[in-house]
Amino acid sequence: MKPTVDRVLMTAPGLALEVLEGECVAFQPRQTRAFYLNVTAALVLGLCDGVRSTREICQMIRDGYPEAPPTLEDEVITVVAQLEEYGLLVYK
Repeated sequence: MKPTVDRVLMTAPGLALEVLEGECVAFQPRQTRAFYLNVTAALVLGLCDGVRSTREICQMIRDGYPEAPPTLEDEVITVVAQLEEYGLLVYK
């Protein structure tokens, strides 16, 4: 399903996050796979708390980084779609 900006997101059940040597690693035990996340992906994943929509997450990032490009919303939607594809995010 294509992500929309009004859906509420949360991390997948059982997802473990670790910071190792300055990098964020997400481990999905059911898949026995680890994912190294860049700073943007780690930030978006951390903001997906089951309460906020993608639109709210975009606004939070824009508030924190006013110099963010006008394409911010599209970039966040792309990250959300990738995290869902990897099984790290689910819709509430």
